[in-house]
Amino acid sequence: MSKLINPTLKANRQDFADFLANSVPFLGEEATEALNDLVHATTETGKAGSLTLTIKMKPIGGKAGQMELETDVKAKLPAPTKGKTILFTTPDNNLQRSDPRQQTLDGVRDVNQESTAQQQTLRQAPATAAAPLRAVG
Repeated sequence: MSKLINPTLKANRQDFADFLANSVPFLGEEATEALNDLVHATTETGKAGSLTLTIKMKPIGGKAGQMELETDVKAKLPAPTKGKTILFTTPDNNLQRSDPRQQTLDGVRDVNQESTAQQQTLRQAPATAAAPLRAVG
């Protein structure tokens, strides 16, 4: 099979950006959104991603000069790095945050217990207005 030679002069060829902007409704906007999402995700994660623009073209049989287009924009965004959690197994094969084999010390609270205790001990300021401040000279 021989290679098809395009008879259109380069000066007469439609610019691809013009094609995107004028020929296919919303394709340029869709590609812009996907590109912006990709830039944000790759910047935030420090990982690679990709953007794929697919244009399928098929001449409509029997109708001179008509072309059917199907477009698709897909962004493969990098997933953010997820944190890890360490849990302990219980004798009943369940998981929990504290080690069931470790003894607890009386009077020692974990962070969650301490936070709850601090919230309970917060006091409200008196509702009555305090005496105004006066200058000391």
